[in-house]
Amino acid sequence: MLDAFRQFPAPRCSWTRHGLPWDGHESWVTARDRRRRVGAPADGPTTTDPLLRLSWARSLDHLSAPERCTPRVVLDGSDVREARSPLRLLMPVLDELLTPLAEDTGLVVAVTDPGGVILRVRGSAATRRRAESMGFVEGADWSEPAVGTNAPGTALVLRRPVTVHREQHFYPEARPWTCTAAPLLHPVTGALLGAVDLTGGDAAASPATRALVGAAVRAARAELALALRSARRSEAAAAAPAAAPAHGAFLRVLGDAPPALVLDGQALELTERHAEILLALSRAGNGLCTAELSEQLWAGRAQETTVRAEVLRLRRLLESRGGPAIASRPYRLETPLPSDAGRVLELLARGSHRRALREYTGALLPHSEAPSLVALRHRLTGLLREAVLTDGSAEAVREYLTLPEAADDAEAWALLLRLLPARSPARAEAVLELERLRR
Repeated sequence: MLDAFRQFPAPRCSWTRHGLPWDGHESWVTARDRRRRVGAPADGPTTTDPLLRLSWARSLDHLSAPERCTPRVVLDGSDVREARSPLRLLMPVLDELLTPLAEDTGLVVAVTDPGGVILRVRGSAATRRRAESMGFVEGADWSEPAVGTNAPGTALVLRRPVTVHREQHFYPEARPWTCTAAPLLHPVTGALLGAVDLTGGDAAASPATRALVGAAVRAARAELALALRSARRSEAAAAAPAAAPAHGAFLRVLGDAPPALVLDGQALELTERHAEILLALSRAGNGLCTAELSEQLWAGRAQETTVRAEVLRLRRLLESRGGPAIASRPYRLETPLPSDAGRVLELLARGSHRRALREYTGALLPHSEAPSLVALRHRLTGLLREAVLTDGSAEAVREYLTLPEAADDAEAWALLLRLLPARSPARAEAVLELERLRR
């Protein structure tokens, strides 16, 4: 069993000498007897994998015999396009990572909805034509109840990656094929969004292919997480004027979106350097002289004339848009300038880590190399991480792990595994991530 399960065991169950749980073994015996009655091979699938053997048992419960499988087209063209809508943000990522490989190796890439209906097929034209002959087409139902054991359908049932080799397929027409699939899960709720599948020859089961499918799913999950955070960022920006002081200014410096100064509800996009200056001045109540600004933002390498010129350009921009005024000697803001970073720090100081996590839309000026802001970035992410891992619930830890900077946080994944209920489907994802990080 995986090391992570040794460390965080789920409730124990009794196992037979065949390696199946008692209820699974009884189902398998029943399924074996049924195959004998209908004339199917008594040995079942050509695998010792208990998960696939149980999948065959479920398939026989649904379909009685492999010969009764017939993939049905349940969505027409317009319905398929409508069903794709929830996955529209993920499709470009999956295309970029998987379609070139599929075309080069004679495979096809398929994406299904949560019910196993194929929404899109891409890849090798010749392989796509061959796949059509077994009903592997857009709009067809390839769920496990519809066609038995197959990679996308079984991956949806198990909520984990699955590889099905040739004769392991329940549907006879699929037995010349090999496929690898993985489920697509919502980054926050863990809900099933669908599955992504690579189908073709033996190349579909190679270690490189399996690794690439896993990487594509993680990339798609990260893309969706960023989109969700971007939506929350827009909502926060819309609410900024109510929280801003009289001049209606609010500085946005968190996340991958360009930094901006929100003035009376309108976002003025800033250069990274101008955002750095405003943030530094907003945190220096008594102001900063030219040398101090140079030290904080340029590590002392900038000439005083360079610093003055940059502040002058920023001052003119703010004056033209009715923004906060910058006084001189020392440089300082004449009115307070709140920021999203400052807001998160305030919430953390009050112990409101759940609200802080909701308002944290990503790393502070992630591309900035200004020494004082690099230090502030590390302080902010460190405080947020410590608050969530010390006092957070499983839900809070899961939300924290959707952050790009948290994806490789083994301690957080291990904590999530401890916090999740024993039967939670999210445990499988936590185990897989821990195994990935321990390789």
